[in-house]
Amino acid sequence: MTIDAPVAERLTGRTAGWRLGASATLALGALLLTWALTVDYAETFEGFFGDAATYYSLGHSIAADGDFQYRRTDLERVWHEFPVGPQGLFLKRGTDLDISWQWTPPFVRISSQPDPDLSHFYYAKAFIYPLMAAPFVRVFGTNGFLVFHAVLMTLMFLCAYAFLVARSRPVAAATYALAYLFICVAPVYLVWVTPDFFNMAMVTFGYFFWAYKDVVGPAAVAWSAKARIRWLLGTRSDAVAAIFLGIATFSKPTHVALILPLLASAVLRRQWQRTLRIGAFFGLTVGLLFAANVAITGEWNYQGGDRRTFYNGSGGFPFLNDDFYVIGQGRTTNEVLIEVLTSKEALVDVFRHNLGYFLLGRHTGFLPYFFPGVMSVLLFLAATRDRAVWQWLTLLAGVGAAVGLILYMPFTYSGGGAPIGNRYFLGTYPIFLFLTPALQTSVPALVAIVVSGAFTAQLIFNPVGASLNPDQHTGRGPFRWLPIELTLVNDLPVNVRPERSRQPLGTDDAPILAYFVDSHAYNREGRSFWVKGEQAADIILRAPVTADDLPTGRVVTPRRLQAVELTLESGPRATIVTLDTDGAAQTVTLAASARQQVRLPMSRGVPYRPDPRYPTNYVYRLRIGADRGFVPLFETGVNDSRYLGVHVTLRPIYE
Repeated sequence: MTIDAPVAERLTGRTAGWRLGASATLALGALLLTWALTVDYAETFEGFFGDAATYYSLGHSIAADGDFQYRRTDLERVWHEFPVGPQGLFLKRGTDLDISWQWTPPFVRISSQPDPDLSHFYYAKAFIYPLMAAPFVRVFGTNGFLVFHAVLMTLMFLCAYAFLVARSRPVAAATYALAYLFICVAPVYLVWVTPDFFNMAMVTFGYFFWAYKDVVGPAAVAWSAKARIRWLLGTRSDAVAAIFLGIATFSKPTHVALILPLLASAVLRRQWQRTLRIGAFFGLTVGLLFAANVAITGEWNYQGGDRRTFYNGSGGFPFLNDDFYVIGQGRTTNEVLIEVLTSKEALVDVFRHNLGYFLLGRHTGFLPYFFPGVMSVLLFLAATRDRAVWQWLTLLAGVGAAVGLILYMPFTYSGGGAPIGNRYFLGTYPIFLFLTPALQTSVPALVAIVVSGAFTAQLIFNPVGASLNPDQHTGRGPFRWLPIELTLVNDLPVNVRPERSRQPLGTDDAPILAYFVDSHAYNREGRSFWVKGEQAADIILRAPVTADDLPTGRVVTPRRLQAVELTLESGPRATIVTLDTDGAAQTVTLAASARQQVRLPMSRGVPYRPDPRYPTNYVYRLRIGADRGFVPLFETGVNDSRYLGVHVTLRPIYE
C-alpha cells in the first residue's frame, strides 16, 4: 500500500514538528527529573497531608518488603524521615475467605469471617498507585514518588503534543500542550504522594491511545500494519486504552464513566468486534485488580470492612499502641448513603448550588483551576468543522462525570484532606484536551496562559507552600470574585486550621459556628473578632440545631438565620465598614472610637447534611470590610502590632 509523503513523514518522525516535540519532551523530562532527584522531600514537608501517609507507607512496604501488609517495620520506617508519624494512616483488618464447591447452583459457596490473627492489618486504599511507584521508590527512596510523577508528566506532555501536532502547527501544539498541563492546578499534585496525579496520567494515556488514530487519518491507520507503531495506530491501541482506563477506574471508581465514549463510538460505527475488545479489556483489567485486592485483604472493597484511620493526637498507631478499635476512628465506606443522596435538599437546593460551585467555586471551580479545559471546550464548540462524533461523546462524558460526581458526593465532591482545586476531578480533566481542534496559531494557548495564570501561577511556582497552606491562595486576586462553596463547608481548606474553623459566636445558649475562610480577619477573641484594616473578610456561618425531649421522643430541629445583629466598633481612626450577605448589603460610616449596631438580613441559607446520622445545618455567607485601619502600637501605646480595621461582635437572630 502506498501513502503520501506527508503522512509517512509524520509517522516516521522526519518532520520539523516531531523534532521540536522530541527536543521539548527531552528538555522537559530532564528538568523534571533533576527536580525530583534533588528536592529533600522529608525536610520540605516535615509531615503528611491528605491521604499521603497511607500511600507513602504502602509504597515503601512494597518496595522494601515485597508485601501489602502493614507491619511494625512499616511504622518504624516512617520515623526515619517523619518524626510526626504517619498522620492520617488508613488501615483495615483482614478477612478470611472459605471457598467450597457444591453440586447445586450456584456451585460455589463463599463464606467469610474476620481474620482471627489480631496482628494482621492491611492498607485501606487502592494499591495500584504505590505498586507502580514502588520500583522508583526502591531505587530512589521517597524521592522515587517524585521521579515517578516526573516520568508521568513527561509522557503526558508527549501524548498531548503528539495528539495536537497531528493537525496543528508545531509551535502552536507545543505551546498549547505546555499550557494545558502546566498552567492549571495539576503541577501542585506533582508533590502529593497520592494517586490523583497518577489517575490523571492513566486517563491521558488511555484517551491518547484511543483518539490518536482518528486525528492522524485513515491512511496512516492502514499503513500502521507495515510500521513499528501498530500499538499506537492499529486495533491493539483500543486494548491499551481500555487497560489504562481500567487502572484509573480501580484507583478511583468514579472514573468508570470515562470508558463509555470508547464503547459508544464503536457501537455507533457498528464495529462490534472493537466494542467487545474494548469492553473485555476494560472489564478484565478492573476485575483482575479487584480480584487481587480480594486475594490480599479478603475483600473486594479496599475502603470497606473494618476500616479505621489513625493519628497521633487520637491515640497513635497499631504496634505502637495496642487497641485497634480504641485508637482508630471508624472510616468504613460499605454502602451508598441513599438517604442523603435522594433527599429533596440534596437533589434540589444542594445540586443547584453545586452546579455553580463546580464551574466557578473559589476553592474547587473548573474555570479557575482547569481553565485550559474550558478553552478546549470553547474552541471545540466554536469550530465549524472537524468536530467528530467521538469528540461529542467525549464532551458528554466529561459533563456527565461532573454531574455524576456532584450527585454522588454532594458534600465532598472535591475530596477531603484540604485539596487545592477539585482533586477528584483531576483524573477527568485530561479528556477535554482531546476536544481541541486544529490550531494554526499560539493565540489560544496564550489566552489560556494569561487567564489560567491569573488564578494558578501562584500555585504552580510554589506547589509546596500551596500544599502546606491550602487556605491562603484564595484570599487574593481574582479568587475574591468567586463564590464560596457552602456545601463543602467541612472539606474546605480552612479546616486545616482549628483556630479559624467551627468558632462559636453569639450567645452561649445558641452560638453559631464561624469559619474564617481567609486571613483578612484575626482569630476570635471571646465571642468577637477584628477585621484587618483595608481588607474584607469572608466568613461562613453554620447555624445549630435544637433538640427537644417530647413525650413521643427526641425531636431535632434545624435553626435558620433570619438576620445577624452586628456591633461594630472603630479604633482611633474613622473607617467605612461594608457588609454583604447573599440576602443584603449595607455600608456603615464609623467615626473614630465609635460604636454602632447593625441588623443585617440573611438569605435562606444552604442545607448541609453529609451524614444521615446527623441533622441538617444551614450555612450562610457574610463579608465584612473596613476601608481604613490603625496599629495600636503607634496609636495608643498598647503592645499590639496588628493592623486593625473594625471590631465585630455578632449575635445570630434565628427564625
